[in-house]
Amino acid sequence: MNECRYELLDLSNGGIREISTLLTSVFGKGSGLTDEFVDWEYNGNPVGPAVGFNAWMGEELAAHYVTQPVLAEFNGKKTRGLLSLNTATHEKHRGKKLFTLLAEKTYEYGHELGYEFVIGVANANSTPGFIKKLGFSLICPLDVKFGIGMPAIVRADGFNYSRHWNRELLTWRLANPKLNYEIKQQKDHFIVLAPTGKYGIRAVIGSFPMELLPPEFRVTSRKGLNPVNIWMGLDVSTKWDGKCYFNFPDRLKPSPLNLIFRDLTGISNIPHKEEIKFMSIDFDAY
Repeated sequence: MNECRYELLDLSNGGIREISTLLTSVFGKGSGLTDEFVDWEYNGNPVGPAVGFNAWMGEELAAHYVTQPVLAEFNGKKTRGLLSLNTATHEKHRGKKLFTLLAEKTYEYGHELGYEFVIGVANANSTPGFIKKLGFSLICPLDVKFGIGMPAIVRADGFNYSRHWNRELLTWRLANPKLNYEIKQQKDHFIVLAPTGKYGIRAVIGSFPMELLPPEFRVTSRKGLNPVNIWMGLDVSTKWDGKCYFNFPDRLKPSPLNLIFRDLTGISNIPHKEEIKFMSIDFDAY
């Protein structure tokens, strides 16, 4: 029997191909986890290349875990952290605790690189593992709303945690090879909308001051009936009063999405729900 070995991610063309092959075998061809997409997600990020580990059994990629570097305004300063992103285990190698081992190696290495936290969004099935086995704290489930029209955006400061975005980062994020985004202007802000794969339903994934709109992207216009919009996140600066939006019923959610957080500094800095701005564009839902 081959002994398992653990290696840092190989982000070369060949390494990306190995990873995308495993991801596609686990999540299916419809997931869109092509070589092009994985290379964009792992290598294109201006904050830095993906941080993670692979587990190998001989020449076979048995398991994979990766985090994506992020910048955040956290505790009053710009802070480097990691977004928990993709995990996949080959069907022949499940039940061997490879995910836990890869995750711990990733966080240890990430801390050595100067990253101070890991943030992620976990479904109901995976949340207990992150909390009990990997030392994460559960912040809260993400709010989910649906309705027609655009939410009211108000400039707001004072968040203890919010992901930092600038033109360079938005240029990369909006170049997602899997999706074509719509851009809507609302006064001095623009709102980013994404297709959901469901007819007549879009996702409102983020809002930003107009001065951050990259020149490569333009405000779009749509004629015809207004589709239904879905919004997920935590954001007290998004106002719903007078808007035709409703809380999505818990019984209709496929699985609640939970915001989780792990401090890597040993100080136990955990942001509180009321102090967090977190949008869908801040993770990989769309």
